[in-house]
Amino acid sequence: MTKKSFRKIWFISLLSTSIPILAGALRAEVEDLVEEEKQALPEVPASMIEALGHEEFKKRHAGQRDLLVWGKKDLKGSITSLYRVYREAEDPEIRLRSREVLKALVILKQPLPGQGYLGIQMDTARWKDEEGMLHPAVLITDVRKGTAADLATLRADDLITGVDQVLFDDLAPTRRLADYIKSKNPGDKIILKVRRGKEHLELTASLRRRPTALDEINQWGVLPVLPQETEMDEDYFQEWLKKQKKKERKALKE
Repeated sequence: MTKKSFRKIWFISLLSTSIPILAGALRAEVEDLVEEEKQALPEVPASMIEALGHEEFKKRHAGQRDLLVWGKKDLKGSITSLYRVYREAEDPEIRLRSREVLKALVILKQPLPGQGYLGIQMDTARWKDEEGMLHPAVLITDVRKGTAADLATLRADDLITGVDQVLFDDLAPTRRLADYIKSKNPGDKIILKVRRGKEHLELTASLRRRPTALDEINQWGVLPVLPQETEMDEDYFQEWLKKQKKKERKALKE
């Protein structure tokens, strides 16, 4: 065997030995990084997860509230951890409630544009014009103190028949009003067309910042998850879920 042939065999032998070692070292390094990432994530308290599936409604409600408060402390980490809970949950109640909290946290972390807030509770109603024709309207059932609605002198039992150039000519006036207000920014002014008894009023409201779900809990003791939630919130969250699933599929391929 020539010296040149010996060197070639030695090099091939060294290469074949080194590649598995390097690959193994790289794999171990990646696994260590993944494990470190898992350890760095906050662990969702088991007691809160269990509470979401409790047989008593009050316990489930309290668990959902506590979970939201917990998640607010570290949005990025808690969203990742709670997403795993949501994906792995076998109990339908736990899956549903963890999804709602997850959606609230996702939107709190990456708020949608607009977020204007009026500050009313409302219901669907109808009003009769001078010719006896019925038209859809929004009935105000409650006005929250200190909000844009309160400062604009709106009252419970007022009927909102339109806002700016938008008239309620469909069967879902509450949805139409909520979507319109939410598309506006805090500080934007809107003109509300209001019927108060026999009076026809036009009231100007200067919208404020839309409260977070946590604000709602602290102030009202309730958990609507997101106040005045609209289809835009759900659409945004659905897109976010699609991105997470896409990341999962990509990670599996790698």
